[in-house]
Amino acid sequence: MREFLSQNSVEYEERNIAKEPRWRESLKELTGEAVVPVLLVDGRQVIGLDERRMADALGLDHFVAESNRDGLEAPPELAGLPQEGDDATSTALIHLARRLQKEMDYNAAKDGSPYRDGQHDGMRYARDAILRILTGTYEPEGMVIERGKP
Repeated sequence: MREFLSQNSVEYEERNIAKEPRWRESLKELTGEAVVPVLLVDGRQVIGLDERRMADALGLDHFVAESNRDGLEAPPELAGLPQEGDDATSTALIHLARRLQKEMDYNAAKDGSPYRDGQHDGMRYARDAILRILTGTYEPEGMVIERGKP
């Protein structure tokens, strides 16, 4: 989303819910869940990377949308992980986080496409969730498909 907004000269305030708990809580209050990315324009929410809906919400007649490569680099938390965890589960999660990063590195070397960018988003989400589990900052939350269910 950052790339889309920058490419189209749209000023914005970025609120990273992985780095700032208050933004995570604010997003949950606003949308009922912690799903990203979310674009909020004059009370209108656009969830996900739908360029046409983002452009419509922003009032853009013409827009630029190029491949998303942001966030593919390994975060510092990944480099700070030990080789193995204290138990089999944490060792497996460490391995999975590193494996996801290798997949992202491999995919980043290929040409961009909406499909590949969608893969990146899914892998980033999984990698970052695993890192939050391993660093003790993970908070369970409902999935989009569970919305409205007890």
